[in-house]
Amino acid sequence: MKEEKKIKIVNQSNNKKLIAEAMNINRKNIYVQSKKDIKDMTVKADIEKTFESHPSYGHRRLALELKMNKKKILRIMHKYRLKAPRLWYQKKFTTQSDPGYQDQFRNLLKDSGSTTNNIGDIWSSDLTYIKFKDKFFYLAIIQDIVSKEVVSFNLSDKHDSSLVLRTLKEAILNSKTAPKIFHSDRGREFLSQNCIEFLESLKVKVSVSDPGSPWQNSWSESFFSRFKNEFGPFSRFENLGELIENIYLYLNYYNTERIQLKLKMSPYQFKQKVSESGLEKWGT
Repeated sequence: MKEEKKIKIVNQSNNKKLIAEAMNINRKNIYVQSKKDIKDMTVKADIEKTFESHPSYGHRRLALELKMNKKKILRIMHKYRLKAPRLWYQKKFTTQSDPGYQDQFRNLLKDSGSTTNNIGDIWSSDLTYIKFKDKFFYLAIIQDIVSKEVVSFNLSDKHDSSLVLRTLKEAILNSKTAPKIFHSDRGREFLSQNCIEFLESLKVKVSVSDPGSPWQNSWSESFFSRFKNEFGPFSRFENLGELIENIYLYLNYYNTERIQLKLKMSPYQFKQKVSESGLEKWGT
């Protein structure tokens, strides 16, 4: 019996040695390494569970959602080769500038910035295209640049001023107020006479990006970049109604659940926090 126990001990020792060599660690650290692996597997499961509700979260949003260190999340994602399941890319549609308004309007946000404005003071707007069933449709959004909330959106088979004006009117109806400044690029859809007259009738100042400077409308540019990376292939839907329904669902998710890195919470949660705290401004 003693001889059998001795053989078992020798075998276990050899096994540990082989395992340690395979893992490139000291034999004494095998148990410690196993405990770490168990903890990492738990975090891996939490990440995969989070992906079910947030299929496009990277390591920074996962860290905020799971209340963990972002370096730890990134390490575990690399360790197990975890990637957000819904990330894809589609080229963005760009509006055509209207040379007739080159001098009439300027960028009112370039010097003043946006960090000392109230929620609802400044709206940003833009268009993008969606190719579906061999046809092109155009999505217009209006976003509050402080809360990041998408205040309104509309889809049309034409990218014209009617689409912008309809989206603008719905944004005012939803918000029950008009902004102080309405910002866009120099697209003719935004600078049409009927849009300008409507904004001026509400005493809303018109702000436009400088020519050839799309980064000056970074709020909407950033939104569409994320939307097209996260929404998934449009072709997976059977009809236009189903597509529109899922765009609505995504935008509801974007406003109420999706974490904004700058805010560290969703637009809805941020608005609630500002309302409850009585803060008038963000970033002052």
